[in-house]
Amino acid sequence: LTVTDDAFAENLPPAPLHWLLADREKAVVVEAVKEGLQIYDNPTGVLTNNPPFLEQMFRLNDYMHVSAREPENLFCDGLPLKSYSRGMGALGLPGDLSSGSRFVRAVFTRMHAVPGDSEEDNVGQFFHILGSVEQQAGCARAGDNRWERTVYASCCNTKSGVYYYTTYHNCRITAVDLFAEPLAGGKLSFYPLRTGADIFCELPFPVPQDL
Repeated sequence: LTVTDDAFAENLPPAPLHWLLADREKAVVVEAVKEGLQIYDNPTGVLTNNPPFLEQMFRLNDYMHVSAREPENLFCDGLPLKSYSRGMGALGLPGDLSSGSRFVRAVFTRMHAVPGDSEEDNVGQFFHILGSVEQQAGCARAGDNRWERTVYASCCNTKSGVYYYTTYHNCRITAVDLFAEPLAGGKLSFYPLRTGADIFCELPFPVPQDL
């Protein structure tokens, strides 16, 4: 495999991309660096844009104290310190929008996420994990009147062939059954991308006339 620096278009310069390849059992990271194409096992199942993967993994050492449990007072035996809120075990978890910090936050969230009893539960949990690191337009400037934002999020059940996605303006999960298409056919199949807001409007119940 040869990775080149050819651009798709003049306004889309090449990006220093990383790739996460995964199946139901494990994940690996593929990176094209100056030393060549590198492949690493990825026990976290998480990847963000930068820095390189080995640097991201090393940075996790800085957060060994972060926990989903309630913290205990290790600061000083002579002070009666105590927790005053749920979630204080995660104090110190990075909350900024940089790729390195989002990697740490995504790993923490994924490793502590509780699996559900159904595919719907687990798909919902997946999107909640990604929600912990999503980019909101306006928080990270990418140029004049342009902002970094999470354009879409997606996952796929590789066994059933069902692909799930959400878009920035449509938080409702859309499911597409890819195996319903003739995989041996010679034509591309197209589905409309649901990008508009999909809000369920709860209508008031009619009031009985005798009340």
